[in-house]
Amino acid sequence: MAQLVQSTGVVKTCLHRSYPAWSPEAEMQRSVVKRLIGGSMDYVEMSRRALGDHWGGLTDQERSQFVADLGRLIESRYLVRGMYLGPDCQIRFDRESVTTHGSASVFATVLAESRKKTLRLALEYRLLLKGDRWVVYDLVTDGKSLLESYRDQFDKVIARESFSALLQKLRERADRGGQGLGEDNGAETDESK
Repeated sequence: MAQLVQSTGVVKTCLHRSYPAWSPEAEMQRSVVKRLIGGSMDYVEMSRRALGDHWGGLTDQERSQFVADLGRLIESRYLVRGMYLGPDCQIRFDRESVTTHGSASVFATVLAESRKKTLRLALEYRLLLKGDRWVVYDLVTDGKSLLESYRDQFDKVIARESFSALLQKLRERADRGGQGLGEDNGAETDESK
């Protein structure tokens, strides 16, 4: 849990100040946050689990591209979400549960002020032990798994269109700050139908 607390604290500190989107400071801030998020997440594991049976039929190049695009999407969503919650957002790490199989869950609560109301979110970070460090492969917000949401949406896009169409949609969503495919409410956009 200490590793997660530390990296989350550094990201929060980094997002504490806002800059004009065009400024060199904003670009540096985005770069630092992406590096920190990427260092805490296991995008390969998340990709494999999110694609399920589709993963086995992909070439190494398709897998690499998917992992990179999913990573960009998650990083851009995190940046947007971090900016939305604001600099006064508090994350309280409540408890952890570690299994003997090299997995763990860390439970936290996010408190943020939004429109003069206190927003409270329950978080569960799902982690795997890789070597000597813990990496996140799923994030559950108020009982909704990001990984499961992605899996449902990815299956639909692949079934209706193709894997190539899914890659294109991931790129478009990442470029727009993660809006659309993979939204927490599970709703599909017109584009993903």
